[in-house]
Amino acid sequence: MEDSKEKSIIQSHGNRNRILLLILQGVIIGIGGILPGISGGVLCVIFGLYQPVIEVLSNPFANLKRHWRIIIPAGIGVGLGFLGCAGLVSTFMEKNSQAAVCVFIGLIVGMLPDLWKDAGREGRKGASLPALVISFLVFLGLLLFLRTGISMEIMPSTGWYVFCGIAWGLSIVVPGLSSSSMLIFFGLYQPMLEGMARLDFSVLIPLGIGACLIVFTLSRAVNHFFAKHYALASHIILGIVVATTVMIVPTKFSGTSGLLICLACAAGGVLAAAGLNRLCSRIAEQRMAENQ
Repeated sequence: MEDSKEKSIIQSHGNRNRILLLILQGVIIGIGGILPGISGGVLCVIFGLYQPVIEVLSNPFANLKRHWRIIIPAGIGVGLGFLGCAGLVSTFMEKNSQAAVCVFIGLIVGMLPDLWKDAGREGRKGASLPALVISFLVFLGLLLFLRTGISMEIMPSTGWYVFCGIAWGLSIVVPGLSSSSMLIFFGLYQPMLEGMARLDFSVLIPLGIGACLIVFTLSRAVNHFFAKHYALASHIILGIVVATTVMIVPTKFSGTSGLLICLACAAGGVLAAAGLNRLCSRIAEQRMAENQ
């Protein structure tokens, strides 16, 4: 009797720790959805959550029963990380947008070695490297055209917030894609964050619509494409990430002090990315140890 009670207590503690770990992983994924350079999809892969999430998104009625113990606590964590981080990043952008962008660039640079390594885990034969170069050149050319070839001023609106939701949804469905740098390029990133920090439903509802639209329509196709052509898809995404990063690099500074501040912020971003990578590796190792 004593042994069975002790086993029950140990199992209860194990379940509680598992739930707390899933919430923590969700928080990190939510933060990854906000910060440029950190892909929520990649974090899902690292934590072993990508497959359950994609299965539920592809066929929620059939798969939610199987994965609800994972999806619910991780989803709570994502919401906490996503909304909690939005206010901090919005304040940083408001105080010094150029320094904030440099931190983001540092985060992206710090993540690139891991993205490169992950993209090549199945080899780099055939069209992988040409796909990287072509996607980089095509996307860079498109962004340059939008910047110099079209005179446009984007005013945040319901339609554009739906676009932001679509972009954020893509960063979850497509491992390696961080859409935030694209939103910075279009001038939508800070208004989106400000609305989220205020819990403004005129921002949150269109964001949710856009995200749901993309994840429920593309999740199955993206999952199939990555399963069949992982190296090709990953290198295409890598080219897009590099192109969007190049386009947000500041070129004008307020003197030498402004340049030094931006360089320090970029270096801080690289260090933060390295620290996050280390934390993610530890959590992934702990998850693997628990499963053995």
